[in-house]
Amino acid sequence: MNSAWFEAMEADARNRPEVYRVLGFADLRLVVEETDGDAVRCFGLVLDGYDVEFAGELDDVDAFRPDATVTGPREAWDEMAANIVANGGADGTHTLNAMSIAELPLRVWSADPVGRDKFFRYAETLQVLFDSLAGAAITA
Repeated sequence: MNSAWFEAMEADARNRPEVYRVLGFADLRLVVEETDGDAVRCFGLVLDGYDVEFAGELDDVDAFRPDATVTGPREAWDEMAANIVANGGADGTHTLNAMSIAELPLRVWSADPVGRDKFFRYAETLQVLFDSLAGAAITA
């Protein structure tokens, strides 16, 4: 994962507002966490109404005040991205929902149950964001 992924998601939401308006209003501060051995990288996404903002790579997750965190190993994120690019969008086994519902290989957690619920409530919007990587020609 890299910042270019999230910058492309933010640009997609800005460039195709009609797609995101159809999905509806969203209110989520999400940390996307990638683990690679002992290394951990965290990225912040803010869904605010119909807008999407990439908050950058986070040094201080607590200061970002996330509603939820979705975490998983680099290999899982790379597999998801490759699947999205290969298929023009995630197939049924590589969606955020499919990869996190059983908490393997991705896991969604929050200090507040409402925060975890928000992740799944806005899963369709998140998936459209991630699927936008198919047209962005971005590599891991």
